[in-house]
Amino acid sequence: MLIALALEAKVKDMYTEVAESPHGEFHFEMGRTMAERLGYSPADLGPHPLGGDRFFAGVGHFFHLAALKQGERVVDLGSGSGMDTFIAALKVDPHGRVVGVDMTDAQLAKARRLAGDAGFQNVTYRQAYIDDTGLERPRLIV
Repeated sequence: MLIALALEAKVKDMYTEVAESPHGEFHFEMGRTMAERLGYSPADLGPHPLGGDRFFAGVGHFFHLAALKQGERVVDLGSGSGMDTFIAALKVDPHGRVVGVDMTDAQLAKARRLAGDAGFQNVTYRQAYIDDTGLERPRLIV
């Protein structure tokens, strides 16, 4: 149990640093270049609020598999600073809903700020672990 708690603390610390100092040195690549290499289209990356794609620290691109439709409700597990939630929000349009789930306070604060600054009304965030979101079972983006 102590090992798990120590690992969780390290992961939270790392992603807090990513949120607060995105130009720091990390053991993984970040930003728009990485997003494009993973398959994100320039069209999807173009409308990001306040350059949200600069903070991308994801591991994959799944929108081609998700095939989101207008009006759908989706959840982004490990939403970080919100890049995927913003793309999903545009795809499901104002009639759909997007919930970002993350365990890191700093990432959630950044995502909420970016979403609010951009005027997204169909995106919300919740602090939780991906195995215990407290949400009913909508369609998932992971």
